[in-house]
Amino acid sequence: WFLYTRLVHALEITSPTILWPLRLLAVFLAASYILVRLWERVAPEPAAYAGEWVAANWIGMMFELLWLTAAFWIIHLLLRVFGIWSRLDPGQQTLIGRWSVIVVISAALIICGYAMWRAAQPARIARASVPVKNVTPEIRQLSIALVADFHAGVLVGSRQVRRMARQVVSCKPDVILVPGDILDHPPDRIRKTALAFQELRAPLGVYGSTGNHEYYINVNAAVSLIHECGIQMLNNEAVELPQGLVIAGITDRTALQFHLPRPKVDEFVAAHSNGKPTILLNHTPVTDEAQAASRAGADLVVSSHTHGGQIWPFSLLTKLTFTFHHGLYKLDRGHIITTCGIGTWGPAMRLGAPPEIVLIKLVGENEPATFEWE
Repeated sequence: WFLYTRLVHALEITSPTILWPLRLLAVFLAASYILVRLWERVAPEPAAYAGEWVAANWIGMMFELLWLTAAFWIIHLLLRVFGIWSRLDPGQQTLIGRWSVIVVISAALIICGYAMWRAAQPARIARASVPVKNVTPEIRQLSIALVADFHAGVLVGSRQVRRMARQVVSCKPDVILVPGDILDHPPDRIRKTALAFQELRAPLGVYGSTGNHEYYINVNAAVSLIHECGIQMLNNEAVELPQGLVIAGITDRTALQFHLPRPKVDEFVAAHSNGKPTILLNHTPVTDEAQAASRAGADLVVSSHTHGGQIWPFSLLTKLTFTFHHGLYKLDRGHIITTCGIGTWGPAMRLGAPPEIVLIKLVGENEPATFEWE
């Protein structure tokens, strides 16, 4: 509505013949993504892709239009407050209005074009050194890849999943951790896409946990399909690698919204760590849960979910919501890494938060913690 009113005001549109189509367009755009997500459940694949591409990328376009329009609106208010606007003749005011529309739309198109290009590029590599207790030479030698938020579905199809999986494998990790949001559409609709995850392989295994989106699409079917693709889902379970490293995975907190059982994080970690170096996969980086996990024995919590905001300036809001927004953070007795993910949700755009693969090395508990990008 804000974009509609500012457009009408800037272009001085008064004709009902133009206003009503604009109003209908505004209503349609506001509801388009929801409508498309419902429609694509029955639509043929090409039509579903086209519909979601338009509706999803409109979300990204809208965010950029909003902040650019708001900036021009504030400038306009300041011109009015200081009496400058009233000293301009009507012709000058009209010209400024028209040029403001051209500048805002052009800037938004350029920004979104770059964001789409960046999202389609290979992931940025981050390298992290994380101190853990009772580290052994065998554990020191492990290379652990953290990658999440694929959101495989209509826009992130088999070709994109295969490309991302191959990049992860090219890093030659010994083990791969995938804390959630692996699939983003009903499994029966994206089976071919999901099977591309079979290329995600590591000598010591690929371990995942559920994210919120697995619950939105039928969690049991999603987990079953992910298992079939070779990713071992740790649903409130833990495994111990031959080197003595414990990898535990807890279901996302969204399980509680669906009235599904979920243990308390501290009790779950305490029951599985047994004093050994422990990594916990927990999709959402909730501050209290991360701290509780560290106190219970988790040396490292790995999370995702935030996407690092995915599109600036939306990242300003996600930073306010999540303390552990993106990167490596110190906990009471351990650390947490929140990755900004490798895929995209909604718009196929990334601005200020490029796709990411985190390569983790575990070091002695008295050594420094580091997180650096190549």
